[in-house]
Amino acid sequence: MVATEVDKREARVLELFAELLDYPHPGLVKTARECSAAVAEESADAAKRLEEFAAFLERTSFDLLEEIFTGTFDLNAMRHPYIGYHLFGEAYKRSVFMLELRDRYGKIGFDHGTELPDHIAVMLRFMARCPDREAVAELARDALLPSVEPMMAPPEIEELAEEDRPPVFDIGDDYSRVLDALRLILASRFGPPSELEVIPLPDQSRLVS
Repeated sequence: MVATEVDKREARVLELFAELLDYPHPGLVKTARECSAAVAEESADAAKRLEEFAAFLERTSFDLLEEIFTGTFDLNAMRHPYIGYHLFGEAYKRSVFMLELRDRYGKIGFDHGTELPDHIAVMLRFMARCPDREAVAELARDALLPSVEPMMAPPEIEELAEEDRPPVFDIGDDYSRVLDALRLILASRFGPPSELEVIPLPDQSRLVS
């Protein structure tokens, strides 16, 4: 099936979100602004959140951004970027989920590189390239949407040293804006998330199971 211009634009948005939620690299201000412009017709609220994120990137040094990213996604279980973790914790079901993802990736020749297959950026890139819209919708409703909303809660991390703090240090909200924009776009395209039972994990965080 030949991809339409609409299909290409929708895929590009998923690629842009993947860039924003991957480990920081130069050029993210441009990426955030492109993503904002691309989703403006779908959701003015999502576009606004992405513009706010772009403004945050402009006022934040790259070294500090790397530290904020690590603190936000790696040091707090509520924000781990691995969708299978939010769905299943460290249970065996997560391994089954990752095997299923690898199988789906292999069918279209998608290479997830050295990152685990359930990383949110990897899954978004696959969704951008997958020709099966129903399969993409299934991942959005059954995996990403049930995981993204809990990830938007402010992370609990150790505070930066006084000399390293910018004038406004809003670490809880900055990446929440990207996650909320993604939530709005996925829900608009694919419908509401599947309802999954929420259970406490060993660290007492409440994640989706």
